[in-house]
Amino acid sequence: MVESRNEVYNLGYKYEFEKPQKTFDVEINYNRNDRPEDSVFLDGDNNLLQTNQIETLGKNVIVNVDFVNPINEKTKLELGLESRFDGTDNTFDRDFTYFSDFDYKRNIQSAYANLGKQMEKWSYQIGMRLESFQVEANFRRIGENAGQFKDDIFTAYPSAFLSYVPSEKNTFNLSYSRRVDRPNLGQVNPIRNWSSPTIDQEGNPNLEPQFTNSVELNYTRVTKIGAITSGVFFRYINDPINQVFIQSPYDPNKKLMTFDNFESTTEYGIEASGNLNLKKWWSVNYGADVYFRNATGVVEDVNQDLVEKTVLSVPFNARMNHNFKVSKKVNITWFSMYRAGIEDIQFSNKEMWRTDLGARYTILKDQGSISVRVNDIFNTMRARFYGENPDITTGQFRWESRMVNVTFNYRFGSGKNRALQRKQRDQNETQGGGIF
Repeated sequence: MVESRNEVYNLGYKYEFEKPQKTFDVEINYNRNDRPEDSVFLDGDNNLLQTNQIETLGKNVIVNVDFVNPINEKTKLELGLESRFDGTDNTFDRDFTYFSDFDYKRNIQSAYANLGKQMEKWSYQIGMRLESFQVEANFRRIGENAGQFKDDIFTAYPSAFLSYVPSEKNTFNLSYSRRVDRPNLGQVNPIRNWSSPTIDQEGNPNLEPQFTNSVELNYTRVTKIGAITSGVFFRYINDPINQVFIQSPYDPNKKLMTFDNFESTTEYGIEASGNLNLKKWWSVNYGADVYFRNATGVVEDVNQDLVEKTVLSVPFNARMNHNFKVSKKVNITWFSMYRAGIEDIQFSNKEMWRTDLGARYTILKDQGSISVRVNDIFNTMRARFYGENPDITTGQFRWESRMVNVTFNYRFGSGKNRALQRKQRDQNETQGGGIF
């Protein structure tokens, strides 16, 4: 049995100066997650095979300070500070005879500055973010010496954005950025996350952050029915984080699913998106991209030897969202997405697709609404994979993607009082890689 208790607290403050658009913001977020597990594993005859008791406690604090100052009508300066403190404490007890403990603490301090200027047909923004990243992990098992991992990284992240607008209907954008995606807490936790008869899944506390350098060139054309954007891009990813399968060091009959840094990945391709009003009652939002992906890394082969492997693949992704205005009170939405199969260093994915359908009916003098949405109508959303290293393997993971949601909303008052608008922020954490 697995339980999950999650606490989230947010505090925001915004001060607006007499000077238009000059603002000072403070935002504090606190999150606490407690996930105890008490599991019993039985064989086909209901005989006890193993018991697991796991405690997982995670805490996260983020403090942001932002200052925006329009120097004049055409120049704006943005300054900010961010502090992140997060960590996890975990214990694992198997059959009351095997015990392990893991604690992981991360301290990230950063400061940024952006300067933007608007001219007649040209505009630009240049920025720099400086970051200090400190991490410490301690892992202990009964009968073994404690393992410790420490890292201290100071990095600069420059960015530049240039825009040219020769006319009202045409816009050209050129941008460069360097960003970081750090491993999330689940990817670094070496205590078993889940288990099956053939696979155990756990994290790797020695993971390094992955860094991405990106260059993009886009063109936007405004037409009678909407805006269409197309562009080209190039990305170089250093130390990309991916899922890997190796022979389990604890059980010769099992494989271990964990995470590791591969050497590098290069991506370059084209993308297109648009917002179109095809009819008064029909609008479409769409996006698609196709690119070449060259990945290099080291994996374990069938003999448990480490071998270097390079793979070239051509991923393709597409999504489309339709909105139909049936009447003043009824709206229907139809969403579809498709992701082509991707050949990767250790495991390759097969194609994945889904389609959703929803409707919204406005009631109570437009103050309320009832919405119904069916996700993954044909129940096709699943992650299918295959690979040859370290063994010939095929499989799939499914989740509860087919759902029916019924929602009632009611807006009190006149709607003139708006909630504090929070700044959109990037978590700078990887969300998967590999099979998922």
